[in-house]
Amino acid sequence: MATLRAVNAESNASTHGGAREGAGRKPKALRYASELAAAEEKIMSALPAAIESLVASANCGDVSAAKYLLDRAFGRVQTQAAALAEDTAIPFDESDLERAESKRAWCNTTNTW
Repeated sequence: MATLRAVNAESNASTHGGAREGAGRKPKALRYASELAAAEEKIMSALPAAIESLVASANCGDVSAAKYLLDRAFGRVQTQAAALAEDTAIPFDESDLERAESKRAWCNTTNTW
């Protein structure tokens, strides 16, 4: 028993579990690094032809190809919550703000809403 403790003390390793160097599953990025690099190289080499195909389709009238290219080049357009024709909210102007503030002040003084 004394020799076992002496060996463990010299190697500075524990025999009672815990994290060990090299234990556990390797991340997929490390396990498949060569396959991922090959796939990335294949995609990057095909990219110029794909872009040319999209540009040609957009020039021939393909609206979805044109929209895709514009979205990628300039970013997507911000959308509204509701179409202008369907937006029935009444605009909030200065008089509405003054009325709301006076109502809030009155409710604060009377502790009612």
